[in-house]
Amino acid sequence: MANTNLPPEILKRVQVLQTEIEQLQMSINAIEQQISLINRAMNSIDSSIFTQEELEGKKSGDEILIPIGGSNYVLCSVKDPENVYISLGSGISRQAPLKEAIDRNKDQLSSLNSNLKQLRDQFNQFSQMINSRRTELVKIAQDYQILG
Repeated sequence: MANTNLPPEILKRVQVLQTEIEQLQMSINAIEQQISLINRAMNSIDSSIFTQEELEGKKSGDEILIPIGGSNYVLCSVKDPENVYISLGSGISRQAPLKEAIDRNKDQLSSLNSNLKQLRDQFNQFSQMINSRRTELVKIAQDYQILG
C-alpha cells in the first residue's frame, strides 16, 4: 500500500511544485492567446500587403478585387492607385503614398514576427520548467512509493 505520510518538508515541496505548475500553465495559456492574436494580425497585414501590391502598376479606372474578410472580395474601380489611407489608430487615418503604406505594413509584420519569436521562446522555456517540476514530482512519488 502507498505511503501517504510524507515528511512535512517533502509535503511542502510537493505543494510548491503543484502551485508552480499551475502558475506556469496559466502563463502558457496566456502566451497561446497572445500567439493567436499575433497570428491573426499577421494574416490581416499579409492580406493588406497583397492588396497593396496588386495596386502597384494600376491606373485610375482599373478594376481590382479588394478583400473584405472571410475569403470574400468586392470588385472596385481604382480612383487613385498612388495613394491609400492608413490607420493611425483610434479611428484616425491619413492619406499616404502606396509605397509608404507597403513599407509600413512590412515593418509591422517584421515587428510582429519578432514578438512571435519571443513568445515562442517563452512558451518553450515555461514548458521546460513545467516538465522539470513534473519530473521532480514523479521522483518524489517514486521515492515515497506513492505511485503503484
